Amino acid sequence: MFIIGLTGGIACGKSAVSYELRKLGAATYNVDEETHFLLQPEGELFKIYVRHFGKKIVKEDGKLDKKQIGEIIFHDEKERAWINSVAHPILLNRTRQFLINCAECGTAVVVLEVPLLFEAGWQILVDEVWAVYLPREVQMYRLCRRDKITPEQAAARINAQMSVNEIRRRADVVINNSANQNTLRKKILAALKGRLL
Repeated sequence: MFIIGLTGGIACGKSAVSYELRKLGAATYNVDEETHFLLQPEGELFKIYVRHFGKKIVKEDGKLDKKQIGEIIFHDEKERAWINSVAHPILLNRTRQFLINCAECGTAVVVLEVPLLFEAGWQILVDEVWAVYLPREVQMYRLCRRDKITPEQAAARINAQMSVNEIRRRADVVINNSANQNTLRKKILAALKGRLL
């Protein structure tokens, strides 16, 4: 089983790359989606967050106010470190179980989509790290449009993560996602050359 760790900056198109790999037969696991599940009202992380931050982060419908949590994460380094310290071990256990299930099923290629792969030290779980990136101005534009936030908010979120240059330096495969989907697909196929899917 060959394991790809897929990472990159916020709004750079990790999910687009993961989607193409899934179409080619890879089993994919999205840590952000797993986190979303754990943050639902009965989820493990929901309870931990509410104990720590209080009811102020819960909306009237009983769900977490993710915009408020985002503001905390991207503006308070201490709180961001605390969130990572409680979330990463839970997510790591679930990721390991996914890998065990894939191995038992005889899966050839697995993709772990992990935004904070290097920050969490998860590169030890994978055979190869793929980094998706965009020029900063394109990343800013896509993030503002996707999350309906201001350029100032987008800059704070980008700056809270590892720099694009550092991610690219550490990765085994680097993919610029500033072109169209067909170009992205060709880049993925080129990176996969020699691997069985």
